[in-house]
Amino acid sequence: MAQKIYLSTYKLSVFEEKAEVLLSKFNANEDFFDFFNDFMTDIYTNIKKTHSFKDRTVLHLTLDEPVTSDKSKRVFYGYISSGIGGDKFKVRAEGETTTAFEADPNKHVTFRNLFFYLQLPRDKNYGYLIIQKKRDLGAKGLIEKALNLYLKERGYLKYSATINNLLNGRVFDRMMTEGSLKNIDFIRKTIPSTIEDLYSKGLKKERGTLTTSVRAPSLGKYWKDLVKELYHKNYKKDSLIELEGLDKLDEVEFELELNGKKKTFHVFAKSRTQPDVEISDDLDIVNNEPTVESLVRVSESLITDMLTLKPNVSAH
Repeated sequence: MAQKIYLSTYKLSVFEEKAEVLLSKFNANEDFFDFFNDFMTDIYTNIKKTHSFKDRTVLHLTLDEPVTSDKSKRVFYGYISSGIGGDKFKVRAEGETTTAFEADPNKHVTFRNLFFYLQLPRDKNYGYLIIQKKRDLGAKGLIEKALNLYLKERGYLKYSATINNLLNGRVFDRMMTEGSLKNIDFIRKTIPSTIEDLYSKGLKKERGTLTTSVRAPSLGKYWKDLVKELYHKNYKKDSLIELEGLDKLDEVEFELELNGKKKTFHVFAKSRTQPDVEISDDLDIVNNEPTVESLVRVSESLITDMLTLKPNVSAH
């Protein structure tokens, strides 16, 4: 199979105003599993329409067929159908110049099916959401918006759902072991009042951003060990990153490259790191498509990996 397949990993949370709630005791005595099951039924019978976060592109969410739900395992999986409207395009057979179909942006919507897997553990305030990644579809934002729309439709006016990036540990480990460390940015969210204060400690500082960068085609073992140690620490909200001999830092960002693919990691705001994982080699392929069984197996494996990682996921 020539096309690579990626899954993205997320954390699904529900808030009552600003307080994160236990999903199995959602709205006092309700189970969010049952609510999500109703949501799946609703989008199977009704196409949800919303707009993208980036622009006013019209997005659509539905199901071509019901998803699988298993309350004993507290999981859902299947294919969501994600659609984009407003595009004018032509469809032609490969190698042909004759147009087989021309889309009308006022009438037609392009739909693609994306695999998803959701686990809602009992007595936890978040669930693990896996979504197949395809370019330009924005499935994460689409599901989040549609879910919040459904909450309001059902009368849960004080509740909101959020979906945040949750990086899988195997991505970092593989890129750190096999890839190159290209650069590190040490970031402070204050700037010195004067040029004389630039290399002094404890003097007056003003609001701003000061970034010290270390860059090379491939930084050595010392730098890799440093960012690895920092990355695996857990930082509480509003805490600072401490490095011996330096003022405390607000953030450290670093870029790893493996096989031509670059990814920026964030020591404090880990949820800013894009959470896609290539899983092509782990799948069983039939008729050029991965089997549902193998997608489920890999999703379960990714969730097991994430259980060993405790990132800061406070930011979108």
